[in-house]
Amino acid sequence: MPVKHVPQRMCVACRTRRPKRELLRIVLTEQGAVIDPSGRRPGRGAYVCPDKPECWAEKKLRRFAGAGAGVLSQALQTLLGSQETGANPSDLTAREARGG
Repeated sequence: MPVKHVPQRMCVACRTRRPKRELLRIVLTEQGAVIDPSGRRPGRGAYVCPDKPECWAEKKLRRFAGAGAGVLSQALQTLLGSQETGANPSDLTAREARGG
């Protein structure tokens, strides 16, 4: 049997290439940055490593989010830091992370 193609993506923070399913997709929408667990939302998207807290740092996310990197960093830290409590990634947007 032929080997099935596995899509590869690059983390915008650490520039590591990994299989698409191992990375977390973030999409820029009119409402702000949104976590996209399905990988199918429309809009400009980027990927980050969900298991490396250093990839969630504001400085590293500026390549993708520009001035919104601070809000996006807070959203990722809130989401990925609260996965033990059962937070749903599709419910969190960067706007919600800053209280708006």
